[in-house]
Amino acid sequence: MANLIRVIGVGPGHPDYITPEASRLISEADILVGGKRLLELYQDTGKELFPVRNNLGEMTEYIRERSRHSNVAVLASGDPAFYGILEYLKRNFKASELMVSPGISSAQLACARLGISWHDAVFYSVHGRETDGLAELAGKYSKVIVLTDPARTPAVIAGMLSDKGIRGKKIYVCENLSYADERIGEYHVENVPGDVGTSGCVVVISDE
Repeated sequence: MANLIRVIGVGPGHPDYITPEASRLISEADILVGGKRLLELYQDTGKELFPVRNNLGEMTEYIRERSRHSNVAVLASGDPAFYGILEYLKRNFKASELMVSPGISSAQLACARLGISWHDAVFYSVHGRETDGLAELAGKYSKVIVLTDPARTPAVIAGMLSDKGIRGKKIYVCENLSYADERIGEYHVENVPGDVGTSGCVVVISDE
């Protein structure tokens, strides 16, 4: 019988945000699967590492084969259940084969940095996705939290909202959260600079 596949949220980036449970599960694993940035912390641990790029099919077969005899942990940035890899894994493995350990998402940390609640927010991701539907949400709700990517920057999002007639909203741009170069900016839809959040960030669109 194959071992459980651990799907572990490792937080927004800095090791301080990795939970004790996640650290324990990682230490128990023989093999770590994850993005290159996430695996950098474990290069000198002696564990077998499998970097995830545009190779999800290969990753799936690798996990399926190696989990028969080894403890495999899949590392996910933030929380694996929040626009993370969990949905993909569920399409390829039975729920009984997966053990999920939650992590602190960048959206949670963004709200903490801004000192705002997130229970009343609507969440949306344009990371690898189109912006269709975002303007409707921003027009309907007072707080929308968006995960971006390098192609769909805060300025692109602001321009799209403005084109749809949504103006006067505040836009908070939270970049590199938890890292030494963390930066948080407050703008309005009409004046978001083109050079902020260009590597991907959390954007909060708010009436306040």
